[in-house]
Amino acid sequence: MVGSYYRAKSKPETKRKNREEYKNLYSTEIKWLKDNLNLLKDDKFMIDMYTILITGSRKMTLKMIEAVRKNMNSTQYDTVKMIERQEKIKPILEKINMVLELVKEVDKGKDSYYVANYSALSFVTSIMSQLKKRGKLSEKQMAGLNKVYKRYIKMKENKNDVR
Repeated sequence: MVGSYYRAKSKPETKRKNREEYKNLYSTEIKWLKDNLNLLKDDKFMIDMYTILITGSRKMTLKMIEAVRKNMNSTQYDTVKMIERQEKIKPILEKINMVLELVKEVDKGKDSYYVANYSALSFVTSIMSQLKKRGKLSEKQMAGLNKVYKRYIKMKENKNDVR
């Protein structure tokens, strides 16, 4: 087994020691994770962090705990803030919906291979679902959306000119 990575299971006393240490050091994080389990159910990473904290199955690194703390302050897991955020992003969602309809209209009637490999449909739908889930988009995603819009407007004009 040269070169393969094998991690031995933690000993029960190590797990117990880790659990006690985590209970003392990260009690607020553990409580927050426990209270928000229903919101975290789709986030495998956060579920894994909670599992590590309550079982002591491995060492909790600084990077891992920072990620938990970052999520604790995220609007994604705060119902009140998320409702406020939904109001703010309504105009953006409407624009994305418009781009989505444009893409559907232009790509209508094209074969599945084209749609799977060249269409912007999957990009626009993924952007929309991320905005709904997380409540925000990056500058690059917005720029990408603008490029899609410009490209598809030209394609629509060319399609109409041909007729």
